[in-house]
Amino acid sequence: MTEWRPTGATMVKGIILAMSIAIAPGVTQSVLPLPVSTNDLTVPQDRLPAGCTLSPTASVHLDGNRVRGGLWAGLPIPSNPWTGTDRPIIASIRERMDGPPPEPDGPPLDRRAASSYRLLLADGVEEAYAAIYLMQSDPKLIVVYALRFTATKRPFYPSRAASNHRFEIGSIDAVVSGDGGQCSQAVEAYLKSLAN
Repeated sequence: MTEWRPTGATMVKGIILAMSIAIAPGVTQSVLPLPVSTNDLTVPQDRLPAGCTLSPTASVHLDGNRVRGGLWAGLPIPSNPWTGTDRPIIASIRERMDGPPPEPDGPPLDRRAASSYRLLLADGVEEAYAAIYLMQSDPKLIVVYALRFTATKRPFYPSRAASNHRFEIGSIDAVVSGDGGQCSQAVEAYLKSLAN
């Protein structure tokens, strides 16, 4: 029985094969980043200043029989932050971002027709998002409203106000409504980092 011994050419081929296997993992690691989802818009707690946090409840009991409400900015959402596809909530968020829809031509709409017309604001929106932050020492709220559009081209709305508090993050439009304080600045800085 003869023993097999590699020749010089076989050894070179083996070395080339081993090097290509060793290099391949480095090549596959340069994967494009995943697109930002609406869930990614929530600012991690370690990126917020001390005392700035998500508002945990829609209202809080103060001393005696007093209650402070509106801590979720008057949105009918079941959680904070909220992400969803509920058309009336989407319409409310879009109205806060872009203003009310223009009135249709013709006679004034009755209540039912006006409600149906307002729901048109939800058209073209795949998902909406809202998050409400507050500083423990300040009664003002910082609110993030966002819409993820189904189309790659955003619709144009004449009522949309140009604002340095508005961010385009992939197919998501986000607006920060706040007081310009530390908490608001931290939220805006985080959203700006996602937009880059």
